[in-house]
Amino acid sequence: MLTLHQAGLITTPTIAPLDGTIRPGELLAIVGPNGAGKSTLLIMLSGFRPAEQGELHLDGKSLNEWPIAELANRRALVAQQELPGFDWQTNELLSLGSNPAKSLVAALLDDLDLTHLAKRSVLSLSGGERQRVMIARGACQLLSRCSPGARDGGILLLDEPTSALDIGQQQRLMRQLRDWAAQHHMAIVCVLHDLNLASTYADRVWLLHQGQRIDHGLPNQVLNPATIAKIYAAELQHIEGVPHGKPLLALAP
Repeated sequence: MLTLHQAGLITTPTIAPLDGTIRPGELLAIVGPNGAGKSTLLIMLSGFRPAEQGELHLDGKSLNEWPIAELANRRALVAQQELPGFDWQTNELLSLGSNPAKSLVAALLDDLDLTHLAKRSVLSLSGGERQRVMIARGACQLLSRCSPGARDGGILLLDEPTSALDIGQQQRLMRQLRDWAAQHHMAIVCVLHDLNLASTYADRVWLLHQGQRIDHGLPNQVLNPATIAKIYAAELQHIEGVPHGKPLLALAP
């Protein structure tokens, strides 16, 4: 479990202090307009950029006190447009640094519809295929160190994981992330631009604007048309009659 106690960044880009808890088994979406601070907040949550005020605790221990190798067992970050540096095969890239069981690599490739690309060079893949490979690698980093049946599968941090995917792959990925969260008790945090994906698949949403978290809670509480239209300076309409009370938004004609 990752907890924030008035954690934030003072220098540019600024992240105003906020409190929060990210729990095993949930999918948290971070949304907001361009420049809101979403990616910066994600990097702060990872520990790659320490909070300049307040504290972040992972499993009750300050994030700053975790040795790097131990922290890698508990959290994985997949950044935007992360490119592999060498001509590895897909299955080799998943295995780097974690020495996973072959069965785990095979399962993750299957989860993200990558089995047919296992022996392909990652440099030969399309942008969407490579994006799914890097997400599988992040999951492999955590699950290779997690004992079966563990109550906490670590924290997977994803920056715009659907940006290069077609709508079918977006849907399949988000469903798979929900499955990983449930099956492996993994906390998954996604920066998302697609508010309807956040509404449909996230358990909770954090809404950022100009470095401040201005709202947080259930999707149907946070993603209301009036707030979103104001924050994004967009004209929207609410799609009625959506199952399970999930709000969906469309651009107004």
